[in-house]
Amino acid sequence: MEYLTQLIGKTVVDTAGERFGKLAEVVVTPGEPVPLVAAYQVKTEDGALFVPWDGLDVHADSREFSLRRSVTEIRPYQIQALDFSLVRDVLDKQIVDVHDYRVVRVNDIRLQMLPSGQLALLGVDPGVKGLLRRLGLSHLVGAISRALHLGGNGESFIGWNDVESLPTHNAGEPLKLKISHEKIAKLHPADIGDILNQMDPAHRKDMLESLDVEMAADALAEADDAVQVSALQHLDAELAADILEEMPADEAADVLGDMDKAHRDQLLGRMDAEDREDVEELLEYHDKTAGGLMTNEYVSIAQDFTAQQTIDHLRTLEPEAETIFYVYVTDTQERLVGIISLRDLIVAAPERPVAEFMITKVRSVTLDADVEEVAHKFERYKLLALPVVDNEARLQGIITIDDTLEQLLPPDWRRRPLSPRPNPA
Repeated sequence: MEYLTQLIGKTVVDTAGERFGKLAEVVVTPGEPVPLVAAYQVKTEDGALFVPWDGLDVHADSREFSLRRSVTEIRPYQIQALDFSLVRDVLDKQIVDVHDYRVVRVNDIRLQMLPSGQLALLGVDPGVKGLLRRLGLSHLVGAISRALHLGGNGESFIGWNDVESLPTHNAGEPLKLKISHEKIAKLHPADIGDILNQMDPAHRKDMLESLDVEMAADALAEADDAVQVSALQHLDAELAADILEEMPADEAADVLGDMDKAHRDQLLGRMDAEDREDVEELLEYHDKTAGGLMTNEYVSIAQDFTAQQTIDHLRTLEPEAETIFYVYVTDTQERLVGIISLRDLIVAAPERPVAEFMITKVRSVTLDADVEEVAHKFERYKLLALPVVDNEARLQGIITIDDTLEQLLPPDWRRRPLSPRPNPA
């Protein structure tokens, strides 16, 4: 096993055994199943030479490395478009461990010698041992681990296939490491949300810009509330508005409610009129009330619909899964008169009027009901969603069970703590 920090800085001698220079950089080219070392940069008194991998005899336990051919016979390696440098582009940089959903800093890089004599890039070491190794203090790992109560021997390893690179943002230092964000895009939104929580604003911005708008919205909805606000404020206003439009209206209202008025108004002004109207309606209510918990994304039908007309209506709307636990039936004044479960709808004869099989004794809460009353209704009647009505029984929205549980969990468990929502005016 070879480590980058055991290679960098070692003396390179020519075929006559004379000092030629020092190893300064390792160039890697992407490959399957792992990237391969393509060349070594040797710094000399006259400049630098990129030596192809087979032109240098490299072993971590050697005191010095030897050129395998005379300098005049070495054809300098030409850097390719997808090549990247381990010292410049990876060492000391932040990367995302897409296996454990965390952001870490690379302290060392693990390489493996293949039978051909070419080195393969296996992964990175973000642990204490990697840091001590580069400081020449590997022999102190055990003592330091015990002193810091780290456990184990300080070893830490992340396979390269579980690594996602982050831009460096250093002026004048173009990033050559161009690993696709497909790895992160395949994660669950909750896991991406955890990763977003650990990033600085610049890296968070890059991450969100790399995802499609729908995935960015799903992931951001899982991040901490302060992170949501910061992320949207650092994004281009147009993209931020697009992400808010993809979020459930109640989630978007929660985020905007935590922003200062200037940013809130700017983003609301860029949102689609219909989405903006839904969000502004929810911003009027306090977080601790049914109005603050509800979403106004639900499916309602007229009471003269048939079962088949209702199914056709659902197919046309293609509503989000969480909004179709039930279908709500309203009269011409938008008053809630009944509710249909999806099971009853599916088994009903196509031409049967919904008025004949809808549940007319509907459990609901008013807009000003508190969280405890809402939770009591969910527990007592074993509901998945609860309709919210105004004082004249007009349907205003629904509360889903997951939003209620989030508010009842202990503060250390829930993502968004209870807090007053400022009035958008």
